[in-house]
Amino acid sequence: MQLLTFLSAFFAYTAAALSITPDERTTLTFELKQWEAFFGAVAARSGFYPPIQGLSDNDAIDLKLQRLNTSKIRVALLAKKNPHATFSVQTQFALLSHQEFKAYVQKSFGKKKQPSRVLKVQTDEALNATLPTSSVDWTTSKCMPAVKDQGECGSCWAFSATGAAEIGNCIAGGTLYNLAEQQLVDCDSSNYGCDGGDESEAINRIVSNGGLCLASAYPYTSGLSGNASTCQASCTTQSLPHISYSVNIQGESALATALVKQVVTVAVFAGNDAWQYYTGGILSSCTSGESDHAVIAVGYGSNYWKVRNSWGASWGESGYIRLSRGTGGNGTCNIAQSPAYPNLV
Repeated sequence: MQLLTFLSAFFAYTAAALSITPDERTTLTFELKQWEAFFGAVAARSGFYPPIQGLSDNDAIDLKLQRLNTSKIRVALLAKKNPHATFSVQTQFALLSHQEFKAYVQKSFGKKKQPSRVLKVQTDEALNATLPTSSVDWTTSKCMPAVKDQGECGSCWAFSATGAAEIGNCIAGGTLYNLAEQQLVDCDSSNYGCDGGDESEAINRIVSNGGLCLASAYPYTSGLSGNASTCQASCTTQSLPHISYSVNIQGESALATALVKQVVTVAVFAGNDAWQYYTGGILSSCTSGESDHAVIAVGYGSNYWKVRNSWGASWGESGYIRLSRGTGGNGTCNIAQSPAYPNLV
């Protein structure tokens, strides 16, 4: 069945490739060379190439050209829906089909549990009245580490949790530590390693464990393998004295209020074309769907939320994305549906 599916897809792409005019092929070939120069290595390393195994060189090129052409069509449609954002085929995901990209993103939430945490909800009016500033940007703080890359592993939940913990601990007066996501992936029994997890439960695991090992002692390896490893108990746990158990909030106003004091984990719907091809600006149109990716809200402006991703610094705005603020409900891409943060002490 898998072979038949692959062959039918391949023949469809071959037929479409034959319909590309010579001028279009010349342009696409140049753009493909550009893409491979900038993103070929990371795409190969993270499994973001189309299935070209067993194809001749010419057939493989035809498949990649058609994938790129399809992506260009999608980018043009996105530009019409999002006049304040920019999109491009020059991203590491450009040669993935929609279904392949969606499957990659959703792997992080494949076995996500309902978190056992306290829900704090306040009225928008009360929260709006408490906002002391019109904008917040924690990326300018000394507590903001470099953007990381989860790679082929569905471990966004771990990156979101460690980021909120290490940044929060620093904001509250502690040292900025580079915590080991790999330890959560391997050892957190309340989550599922590279098959997904809950960022709030992971924060609670860090707290109950008395901290986490440093990445230097427990380096991240699942980005290449796509799998968790055996839990290692040999590293020394780094305590994080300024964070406590996770608190869940809801709504845009509650999110803004929390961001005044610290960064906040958020679950978003990212398995869509907008996130696949995003390169900058404010994303205002996000197709509806269930949240499938954990990231970190790091600030806001008058009309946007600033969000830190875990797809490397070459994605988006140097690893960040801005989502439209003030849309109500769950917010753009569900950003306000279930924010959470470690309590600072």
